[in-house]
Amino acid sequence: MPDLFPFEKHRQAQDSFIKVVNTALKHKKDVLAHVPTGVGKTVATLAPSLAFALENKKHVVFLTSKHTHHKIAIETLKIIKNKNEINFQVADFIGKRWMCPREDVGGLGSKEFGDFCRYVVENKECPYYENYYSRSRIFTNKLLADELNSHIFHVEELIDECKNAHVCSFEAAANLAKKSKVIVADYYHVLNPITRANFFKKIEKNVEDCIFIWDEAHNLAGRARELLSEFISTLSLDSAIKETERFNQDLTSVVIGLKERLLKMSEKLGLDKNEVLVNKNDLIILNDEVITEMFKTAERVIEEEKRSYLNSLAGFLMMWKQEDSRFTRILKRSFNRMGKPVISLYYNCLDPSIILTPIIEQAHCNIFMSGTLHPLDMYEEIFGLEMPIKVEYENPFPESNRLDLIVPVISTKFTARNSGMYQKIADNVNELIKKIKGNKIFFFPSYDLMEKVKDKIVGENIFIENQGTDKSSRETLLRRFSELKDEGCSLLAVSSGSFGEGIDLMGNNLVGVVIIGIPFGKVDLESNELIRYYEEKFKKGMEYGYIIPAFTNIMQNAGRCIRSEKDRGVVIYLDERYLLPNYRKYFPSTVKFKVAKDYKEVENFFK
Repeated sequence: MPDLFPFEKHRQAQDSFIKVVNTALKHKKDVLAHVPTGVGKTVATLAPSLAFALENKKHVVFLTSKHTHHKIAIETLKIIKNKNEINFQVADFIGKRWMCPREDVGGLGSKEFGDFCRYVVENKECPYYENYYSRSRIFTNKLLADELNSHIFHVEELIDECKNAHVCSFEAAANLAKKSKVIVADYYHVLNPITRANFFKKIEKNVEDCIFIWDEAHNLAGRARELLSEFISTLSLDSAIKETERFNQDLTSVVIGLKERLLKMSEKLGLDKNEVLVNKNDLIILNDEVITEMFKTAERVIEEEKRSYLNSLAGFLMMWKQEDSRFTRILKRSFNRMGKPVISLYYNCLDPSIILTPIIEQAHCNIFMSGTLHPLDMYEEIFGLEMPIKVEYENPFPESNRLDLIVPVISTKFTARNSGMYQKIADNVNELIKKIKGNKIFFFPSYDLMEKVKDKIVGENIFIENQGTDKSSRETLLRRFSELKDEGCSLLAVSSGSFGEGIDLMGNNLVGVVIIGIPFGKVDLESNELIRYYEEKFKKGMEYGYIIPAFTNIMQNAGRCIRSEKDRGVVIYLDERYLLPNYRKYFPSTVKFKVAKDYKEVENFFK
């Protein structure tokens, strides 16, 4: 097998990881790899996988959950191509909704966009699609195809090229993918069974011939469960009722009946609780003919409105009819901005292996990797893997460049939360703002706790993460944050929020991360059901469903600080519970902690 590794020498642990990947490729084995930032896991998987694919008529599918990681994969492939002077093509995809140049689809969700796109294409009402296949544009489209075929384009570059040519970028990427050896895509393209079948048919590939590389695989279980979960609410039913009144009045009484049953079910909530488990028969079970009529009516709604609540309702009702112990049914009450109650009914998936097993069984092999894929045994069980190759590597950066300091002077556990503790947390934050001369991020366990503390924090250049921060706002904030690195600024953020993972602040753009408390998830029926399910299946409910996800967030937060071998910084774990052995054991053994009740170690480190 040719060696396509494009650099003169391997990094520490990189050579070992490449050998593991080659073994997996040769013997059709799956891999679980905890590979910290700095090892160079992207090139260590892409180079050997591409070499194997070229020799054995296979294809490489690199999957990631974040748009920023597409660029890393594409740049790596460009280097491999140029260094080795070999010819291969690459197609890069993000969600179809985000590849569409139309200006009238901005308010649509991915599922709604899929329905709308299918309708306008089938009815020849999309000019971009029509232009791509237009006989009158053969010359123009050939120039575009030649350009795409001769270079490796990142998806954003491809979208720009296609927008300038007034053609559909998804169709262009799909046509390119037919001849490509490497596909870069989002999880959704492979996880969703219907999307996977359509996508692979479109690009003329077989799952059996594919090597799947799952980047940031610690996110995979949550994405898979989310994909199989559905819900309806009194708000969505109101919108569905309006659709039936306009497009099919025969269905109006049916949907009104569903809403009335949902309101009747809400009596189970009483006055003292906002969520309760329910049974399948608590909701009206409609026959297939009625649900099919809903789908047909929804097509007419999409024709005029671009989206259809009736379509989502029909999909939910199809799921609700199933009998499957790997799902749970939860009724919830929330309140809108006007203080009025909204009743929602959820059908939630508890088992990610439902989606992953068919992929694992069909693919040539799967490489699951992340800098926080720990502990590996948990992922082996919840992914449904059988005897994968498991490897765990140490952080390759010099230990002297990083200080991991536990400061056990506060606690964010609920029994300790009071005005005195909030002030104490603020006092520690204020002290660290002075001690750490440079940019730092303070990660809180929740928006609620951050709200209670933020007004007590003083200092210049303080940024605060808002709940639901969009991509554009996040990028603007990070750009300003980096511009102020010489003055030094502070970002108050949430562990599981927009800045908790997936951001790269290299060099002295970030010199300190402070993790306040332990970011356990919200204690609600959904999390309790997940704990129950994992307890019944693996006898590790609290670990798999509650504790380890919090420590994955912690490790992701800590990983924002040191992104290269030249970076220096401190990571402070601010909570007395970090001293407890039952919690310390969830960290990789390679993390070397110091413990102190003050910040002299921080001052000494920067001196």
